[in-house]
Amino acid sequence: MHKHIKTALLFISISIIFLIVPGCGDKQDNSPQALETKKIVESFIQSYNNGDADSCIGLLSKDIVIEQKALQDVKSQDVRSVHEALKSNIAWKHNWKIIKYLNTSENSITLLIDESGDDIKLIGIDSISSENSFEVKDGKIAKIVTVIDRKLAEQLASKTAGGIGIKTDIKPDRIIITDVTANSPAEKAGLKQGDDIMAIDGINCSDMRPGEQTLRIRGPISSKVLLKVRHPDSNETFDLELIRADLSKLPSK
Repeated sequence: MHKHIKTALLFISISIIFLIVPGCGDKQDNSPQALETKKIVESFIQSYNNGDADSCIGLLSKDIVIEQKALQDVKSQDVRSVHEALKSNIAWKHNWKIIKYLNTSENSITLLIDESGDDIKLIGIDSISSENSFEVKDGKIAKIVTVIDRKLAEQLASKTAGGIGIKTDIKPDRIIITDVTANSPAEKAGLKQGDDIMAIDGINCSDMRPGEQTLRIRGPISSKVLLKVRHPDSNETFDLELIRADLSKLPSK
């Protein structure tokens, strides 16, 4: 249930590093090589905003380095997952607005960017400001690092910290429950393996984009979520309201 949240909340998709770091000083290099680096990065952002995934991927090196850090955890992404995350963000209509050029040099550029997207708004945030560093080698973007403030990282985490305690198989028109966590809101509400979730908060699953089901089921701890459920042996549906919980703190049986 957590895959989309990890890969597509931002160019969170490409990489988010949740750290407190000193702001970069304004250092601008206007050499021909630096201007070419700037052109490559701006072309990437323009293609991203235009929804042109192929052009974006064409500007990335085949061995692009992506690091993803969530508070104290460090994870790397292979090229395939980077491409998938990029396409996912474009599908969610992500947009990068350049606020300020912080650093430019022959082979790198750092920008202050404000990012918006339908999935970001879905979890209750209008946009996210971040510092984004690009390293360019042989005419391709070889590394991308994104830095956001720790408080904002914690706010993002809190928006999706609550769950109902189910494992699922996502289908185009429904969510099939494959397992229910003991003592979870789902178990207490009577949900069982094999049940279908047909709608979330009044939105039919058949009308949702890939990954949207996960984002709509998750939410702040103690918040409400309304599910339309169907048992496997019945064509009838019924509404069920659950209170999201911190699944890491569920009591054991």
